[in-house]
Amino acid sequence: MNRKVLISSDDLDMWKKLEDIQQVDPALSGGIQHVVYGHQAHGRDQPITRLIASGYEEIHEVEAGFCVHITDGVVAQNWRLTASSLGSALRLRLAFAGEAGYTARDSRVSDEATRCSFIILPPGELLTATFKGGTAYRYCSLSLSRDYLVRTLALDDDEIPPVLPMYWSRRETGMGHFGVSKASLNQASRLFNVRCSPGWHDVTVRALSLELLRMLFHDWRSARTHLRPLLRITPSERARLVRLREQIDSDPAVRLTLGLLSSRLKLSRNKLHYGFKQCFGISLHEYQTERRMQRALKLLQETPLPISEIAALSGFDEPTNFTSAFKKYFSALPRDIRAGTKSAVPT
Repeated sequence: MNRKVLISSDDLDMWKKLEDIQQVDPALSGGIQHVVYGHQAHGRDQPITRLIASGYEEIHEVEAGFCVHITDGVVAQNWRLTASSLGSALRLRLAFAGEAGYTARDSRVSDEATRCSFIILPPGELLTATFKGGTAYRYCSLSLSRDYLVRTLALDDDEIPPVLPMYWSRRETGMGHFGVSKASLNQASRLFNVRCSPGWHDVTVRALSLELLRMLFHDWRSARTHLRPLLRITPSERARLVRLREQIDSDPAVRLTLGLLSSRLKLSRNKLHYGFKQCFGISLHEYQTERRMQRALKLLQETPLPISEIAALSGFDEPTNFTSAFKKYFSALPRDIRAGTKSAVPT
């Protein structure tokens, strides 16, 4: 029996749901590496109470190696997830509302209305998905493995979009968009409007998803593919960016400038600025701010240190600058958090 994962605003243990999803989604089959929820990194010991404020997400395993995500809901908090695939994988995504961002080693792509975004992943590639809190998302995405196309469907290279075997043979990541037909958009819309008994509902979703895959492949083969410009990052350069992120994690207050980092890491400013965002789904400045704010929040909640000292430990020379940045980030003053009169809600 094919598996299904349902996500709603009532879910209290999102880690269990995320682990269930990685069992059916080929693009996440290598495991979840990193989760940031509400601007705060979460480990398995830190509960994620909900991802969706209202609405739902359904993840159906159509067949082994092929699943469909159907989402019509409002995201509760800013969040991003980084995971990897065990084998070569493909994700196709049609968004009717709300743009999500996706980042892999050499590429970045976001949803665009009436176009289908694609992500081609080699084995072991990290993929980061980023969603904005308070945003309504309505989309469907198809996630499938190369093995599913080759072994289960027994498709030859000349029966699938030519960009797929090209990127998979090179073990490279490819991202971009292609135009879709009105018929394909109508087919995708039917996934949101299945009304029948539970047993027939799942059968109908599988049938619609298989036909949608066929139609999208036809559109893709007929279209002029729009690939995102690639910023080439070598394994050595990526390792240096990973070390930089680890340095920020260990000491977010450290002062960093692109000039100093460029000289020390032997990376161009362009690769530091855009490469960091492509690798981790967030800019260098945003990541350091995120880590500084989380350190400050922890110190306010767990220590009696003066706010001026917490400001310095968080990388701010002036307490007034710290207070302004903290209020902008959490919509609350540091003194209110310490007094317990307000909760920290990342903006």
